[in-house]
Amino acid sequence: MSTTTDQHRHHPAPRSAVAAAGLALGLGLTGCTAGTVHLSPSTTSARETSTVVPEASPTMTLDPERDVVVAGRHFRARCGGSGPSVILVADYGQSMDDTAPFVQTLAWHGRVCLYDRLGVGRSDSAPHVQTFSSLADDLDGVISRLGLTRPVTVLGDMLGAPIALTWVSRHEKDARGVLLTMPTPPGFMGPHGTLHRLLPPKDPGDPELSSLRAELDRFDDPTTNRESLDPRSWDAYLRLPSTSTPLYDLVGPPSPQWPASVDAKKVNGAWQQAQSRVLGLSSSSELVTVASQADWPVVITKTLERAMHG
Repeated sequence: MSTTTDQHRHHPAPRSAVAAAGLALGLGLTGCTAGTVHLSPSTTSARETSTVVPEASPTMTLDPERDVVVAGRHFRARCGGSGPSVILVADYGQSMDDTAPFVQTLAWHGRVCLYDRLGVGRSDSAPHVQTFSSLADDLDGVISRLGLTRPVTVLGDMLGAPIALTWVSRHEKDARGVLLTMPTPPGFMGPHGTLHRLLPPKDPGDPELSSLRAELDRFDDPTTNRESLDPRSWDAYLRLPSTSTPLYDLVGPPSPQWPASVDAKKVNGAWQQAQSRVLGLSSSSELVTVASQADWPVVITKTLERAMHG
């Protein structure tokens, strides 16, 4: 495991790292989707260096949207560019409409594709229950139906990271590298996760805490979770085996605003410490600290180049 730091200015960042990259490039990403859980803090660097404003990258027009069928279900997908294969696994609830603008900048570096998972965007509705394993199977099917040349580099954004890592654990020979942006670490989410344990007890007199707990309860229930995620998936995520696939863990400034009754320092610290579990999922892993929102485009692009070409 190694650590690198891209240190410049400190600014509040949108929740999604890919959305942050789009905003920094002026591409109009929303940074948030209705029904999304705002739960992933990150770290800041211990010191600052000189200010650097990244140059805006050129964008490439993506190919027309495609309909691909995997196990009888329809997925909408788009690709652009040519060269080594890259596929984006978006954050929870984010569609291609949210992420396509930034993907257009990545398409200069390879054959980059994105897709809507079941229950998101214009793909079919989600089944009653999905797991990280079934979502990884869908990802593999989409890769095949799109005709992407393997090995593939996978870019997993936040809650897309468990899906990407589950796929890599089962298709190691097909994975050139995995790049994770603000990944939700094993053991942090879910009914038995660290976050639940660190929250204060329910208090009807604390509306902010009550709202957060209600949001977590909805997320942990497949009937109210937009993507029908089985909460037991988090336990399976904690048990993923390590691989030798090069892994890059990109983390940036904290984004959530915790209720006043929550010990934000303790929760954010637990999230940071749990990144060691992410890094432990590869014998060739690297932590990259992104110090400001404006730095995301350059850092993602530079790290993706390393993941694709070694």
